[in-house]
Amino acid sequence: MATKIRDVAKAAGVSVATVSKVLNGYTTVNENTKERVLQFVKDMQFYPNSAARSLVGRRSMTIGIFLTTSLAHPFFNQILSGMEQALKSKGYDLIYLAQFSRSKDYSFVRHCQSRNAEGVVVFGFQREEMNFDELIRSGIPTVFIDLDVKQGRAGYISSDNEAATERTVQYLIGLHHHKISFLSGDKEAYASKQRLQGYRIGLERANIPYREDYIADGDFTRETGYLAMKTLLALPEPPTAVICCSDLSAVGALDAIHDAGLSVPEDISVIGFDDIEIASVIRPALTTVRQNMTMIGRRSIELLDELINDDALPPPEEIVPTELVIRGTSAIAKR
Repeated sequence: MATKIRDVAKAAGVSVATVSKVLNGYTTVNENTKERVLQFVKDMQFYPNSAARSLVGRRSMTIGIFLTTSLAHPFFNQILSGMEQALKSKGYDLIYLAQFSRSKDYSFVRHCQSRNAEGVVVFGFQREEMNFDELIRSGIPTVFIDLDVKQGRAGYISSDNEAATERTVQYLIGLHHHKISFLSGDKEAYASKQRLQGYRIGLERANIPYREDYIADGDFTRETGYLAMKTLLALPEPPTAVICCSDLSAVGALDAIHDAGLSVPEDISVIGFDDIEIASVIRPALTTVRQNMTMIGRRSIELLDELINDDALPPPEEIVPTELVIRGTSAIAKR
């Protein structure tokens, strides 16, 4: 479909985005341009499923979401709640586009078109994981969550990951911690990279040396958090505090510390990231960085709606503030 729509655009002397607008019944395209595009569509026999409806003046009013995260994940639940708020006010339906093949031949564009999606939200992918170039070139309005793509009709929204982790380091230094470790999420993930960068900046500004042995790899899960924390505890000079890339990995770290016969926060302070429900109900309650996931979900739809309705709009780049929530797993260092 992507090749054909480009052919129509080239023949009509307009942009791919303009052809897409005409096919989806937008009123922002002037009548002369619309008639010219429709004539080329007819002459070139270009009638995708989504166009069959829009050529009679109807929009699908459907937005798709591609994600790798389980629908049951507490992080996604809050994002979905925010999306629902905006979907209701804007009049869109949301369809789940997660069933896909990871082969190099997979086409996000064909999947969007087969489901009549006017735009798409992408969440849970790394930049190198899938072929996003085709999606970006297609002109389909796209908003990425936690992936800094800003090109054409594609933009992104993310928490202030770097600044959040830098502030967390400063908080721990204020509690006299100087042996601060970092329990990473997926090391290829945008959010994880940003949080590690914030950690390094925080140490540098306090003139505390960066130590490779204080960096433990995980993948945002409780299981890898447990294993990573065991590695950190086995060091000749274990840390007095650990910053985790997610609350789930922080819970795994707490389990490992407990199994080692140590106490939190008396022996080690632990800080998570997200502020999912479990963070406030475990004991001791978890000190964590609260992401405004409901706002991220709501704004992802609002930004996408703006892209859908305005061809001239530049791709969005929105950073959402976070908050450090101090609870029972952090305290003044005793060693």
